[in-house]
Amino acid sequence: MKSRGSGGNACTTTAYGKPAIELLARQISASKNGDPLSAVTVIVRSNFVAVSTRRALAAQPGGIANVTFTTLKRLAEQRGASELAQIGRRPVSAPVTTAAVRMALTTEPGIFAPVADHPATEEALVAAHRELRGVPDGTLNTVAACSDRARDVVRIHRAARDILSPDWYDEEDLLTAAADHVLRSGSDTTEPVIGHLLSSYTHGEEALLRALASRGAVHVNVGLTGDRDADLASIAAHERIGFKVSAADVETACASSIISASDPDDEVRAAVRQITAWMHEGVRLGKIGLLYPTADPYARLLEEHLSAAGIAVGVPVRGIGDMMLGRAVRQILALPERTFHRRDVLGFLTSAIVLTDGGIANSRSWEKVSRAAGVVGGDDWDTRLRAWVENQRRQADLDAAADLDDRANRRRREADHAQTLADFVARLRTDLDVGAETRSWRNTVEWLRNLVQTYLGGEQRRRHWPNDEQHAAGRVEEILDRLSHLDAVPGPPPSLDVFRRTLNSELNVSLRRLGGTGDGVLIGHVSTAAGMMFDRVMILGLSEGRFPSRRLEDSLLPDVERAAAGGALPLRGHRVYDDRRDMLAAIAGADHAVLCQPRGDLRRSTQEPASRWLLADATRLARTTVTADDLVKYSGSQWLQHIPSFAGGHTYAQSFPSDQALRLAAITRRQPTHPVLNDDPRTTAALEVVHARRSSAFTRFDGNLANAANDIDMLAETSTTRLEAWATCPRSYLFTHLLGVQPVEEPERRFEIDALTRGSVVHAILEEFVKGAIEQEHSFQHWTAADHEQLQRIAADHFDRIERAGQTGKAILWRAERVRLAGELDRFLERDSGRLAAGLRPIAAEHEFRGIDVMLPSGRALQLRGSIDRIDRAVDGSLEVVDYKTGSASNYRALTEDQPHDGGKKLQLFVYGRAARRDFPGAPSVRAGYWFTKDDRVLGYPLTDEVEAKMLNALDMIVTGIGAGVFPARPVDAEPWGFVDCWYCTPDGLSGEHARRLWNRKRDDPALAIYLALSGAGGDEGGA
Repeated sequence: MKSRGSGGNACTTTAYGKPAIELLARQISASKNGDPLSAVTVIVRSNFVAVSTRRALAAQPGGIANVTFTTLKRLAEQRGASELAQIGRRPVSAPVTTAAVRMALTTEPGIFAPVADHPATEEALVAAHRELRGVPDGTLNTVAACSDRARDVVRIHRAARDILSPDWYDEEDLLTAAADHVLRSGSDTTEPVIGHLLSSYTHGEEALLRALASRGAVHVNVGLTGDRDADLASIAAHERIGFKVSAADVETACASSIISASDPDDEVRAAVRQITAWMHEGVRLGKIGLLYPTADPYARLLEEHLSAAGIAVGVPVRGIGDMMLGRAVRQILALPERTFHRRDVLGFLTSAIVLTDGGIANSRSWEKVSRAAGVVGGDDWDTRLRAWVENQRRQADLDAAADLDDRANRRRREADHAQTLADFVARLRTDLDVGAETRSWRNTVEWLRNLVQTYLGGEQRRRHWPNDEQHAAGRVEEILDRLSHLDAVPGPPPSLDVFRRTLNSELNVSLRRLGGTGDGVLIGHVSTAAGMMFDRVMILGLSEGRFPSRRLEDSLLPDVERAAAGGALPLRGHRVYDDRRDMLAAIAGADHAVLCQPRGDLRRSTQEPASRWLLADATRLARTTVTADDLVKYSGSQWLQHIPSFAGGHTYAQSFPSDQALRLAAITRRQPTHPVLNDDPRTTAALEVVHARRSSAFTRFDGNLANAANDIDMLAETSTTRLEAWATCPRSYLFTHLLGVQPVEEPERRFEIDALTRGSVVHAILEEFVKGAIEQEHSFQHWTAADHEQLQRIAADHFDRIERAGQTGKAILWRAERVRLAGELDRFLERDSGRLAAGLRPIAAEHEFRGIDVMLPSGRALQLRGSIDRIDRAVDGSLEVVDYKTGSASNYRALTEDQPHDGGKKLQLFVYGRAARRDFPGAPSVRAGYWFTKDDRVLGYPLTDEVEAKMLNALDMIVTGIGAGVFPARPVDAEPWGFVDCWYCTPDGLSGEHARRLWNRKRDDPALAIYLALSGAGGDEGGA
């Protein structure tokens, strides 16, 4: 280390870590000049460094009695705040600064006129204003001359400064006032000042340090890392003040070990395991640092995993806006801008305990009824919800008349929930509309407080919240107090959007620390730890593009214009050097440092190569050049821990931060008898599932419910649709018809009308039209122009109904589909006129039947029910059964008299034909067919004795399979074997080669013989 200076001032270079602490201890001792109680001031970069440095010096000889550790800004507050207060100026807050910039931008936007109203413009100009406050006024002229954009940025900055300066002061004003106070003092300052490991200065900080140097002895310790590029900025900053910095040979710090994990989540798990191991070694939590390059996703992940492990954190990592009250306030204010989108309303309802007129909001029931009603947002909360309420109550009356009391009561309960929800949202919209009419910051704050009182409760209710939530709620109240004073800033009254943006900015700050620094693990950005002392430190996120991060130019002041400031404005391109300096300083300040690399990110499905900085340390640890590609080769060495996957991390873990981690380790190490597993019934049940699925036996977890067949009424009076569902996908049948599980379709994700709704509406239109014609005793010679008009009127009514119910998707797509369906219906009548000319006459539409008894070859009796779309009678008395299909005919082309059931998946025509023959006796023959309205064709066959024999065999096999409780996931007929890609089978997670091997073992089970024969999976043909 080297020192230079004149008079009592000096500049010393030092390495970070213990050398810097030892140097500072000697300087303090020398400054006291033999008097232990002599006052000394040490200026550091942050309060974190102040606490860490004080504790590190306490272990050094000489002690730290009467030594003050502070920052330049805190020192300026002590020496300049009173003078500013005497002339009536108050400390400025972030909202006040934003309001001043907004006013300057609105008054004369200049080049920003086209985007002056955009929030991003305001945000960028506020950030530029804060940076330019630390630049001398003369230098601003140089920057302004670079371009028209730079000129307007500087002009808006100066305008905002002029708006604020009469009544407000910021940190730069405070620093300048403190410097003037020091210069005006009548005698030299007797108290020595040591600037320790400061790396950069604003214009005001430079002025204060120069003033201190002019009045007394100032020692400045410049921290060096040994990396020339990383140290240049610190050296240049001190030389601008007047301190001559001599280069010194400093060895660059190197990490002790490296961890390579699959993604950030595994990184954090590995970090928590490592901290647990250090705790077992006796390392205090307050001497451990966990550092990251970006808060997202590390801050949240670290908090979650450390909390789950019961490890204390010494600093807050959650923002006020992430806590209950802040989160709820953000969400409720965003509702008007988001047009009360269903997802946002439900987000507000679940963000906190929301109050209604009748108590607490039932968010679970409200989500269900709003989804069923097709609510997306806007006026849907009124129109669609209330229409759904009326329909539910109408259906409830019909159910009650049919003695279906349970169903009627359920419908009435759902209607009541929907009505309450509609009333709640209507009231909420009215209350939020009031906020748009406020005309001042104070009135808007008062309106918001009333809103919070109404929907979230007041102080009395918050007393039951957790302590951290109460603390966060108190911070929200403080923020609202500050906002209420913004009327003192000149400018127009705030719009609700401006108020919301300002409040959002304030809510982004972190919670105040509840405990002292050192009480738990320090979590923070890498820059937080520069100059601190640790026993152990871990730096996460060392992958290329993450740390160092990608260079991004400033949209307002690019580096070519920043360079004109002569060092007063930091270059964006130099941030990488600042990050490198902070990282090396953190490593140097720890006895043991660990670097962690995420090899990818599952959130983005990307791979991330190792950081160049991590590879530099790996090269030193390996004593040979290490590249990103061959880093894994050193996984067996002492300095590299390679975690191959989530399971691999638990398999090779040596410490376990929680019971769950220990259970997972026992599972991955195949120790099913481990006591930690036996004591947890949930884990035991999960293991049973996994082992059964991987075994060769056909178990209940593969769809074998033979043992439960007697407990479930699987074969009560049923329909052909249910039986076809089993033949198509037995697991779908199990979930849908036995367990009542259905996929959830959110209305906001519906872009177009779905196939089921399209089919239902076409069926309903044709039912009403044909029934009306039969009741009016139509001649049925042919369909007239009046009939076409009648059909289109009926169609329009039904189209309007489903549109009001929110079942048609996006309006632009529905308009085109509506025209297509109307044309399809017209073509249907044109073809049907040909059938009428051939002598066919409709005699029934949507003919419901029950109790069709079918005696199967096995001796089992089957009762069937259903509804026939249409029955026609020919001149000779024969019947023709028609089943409408609105989809494509491509999957039905193979349907013939020789292949009438398609592996059990096409049963309707046979059953419908038998029902028509029973209900309309005397017909010499019956023919059944599918009428494809889209393709304008009919496919079917006559009900002959041969067809009946084949169909009875197929029905027998299906019924036997269901009765035996056989519900496997259906194998795909073609190779390679796998599981069908349907909603019910996808969660199974098995596909491809694994599924093929598994199924080939299980197919030998006798319980599967029926199903395999029917599906043709084992080489058997058909199943008849």
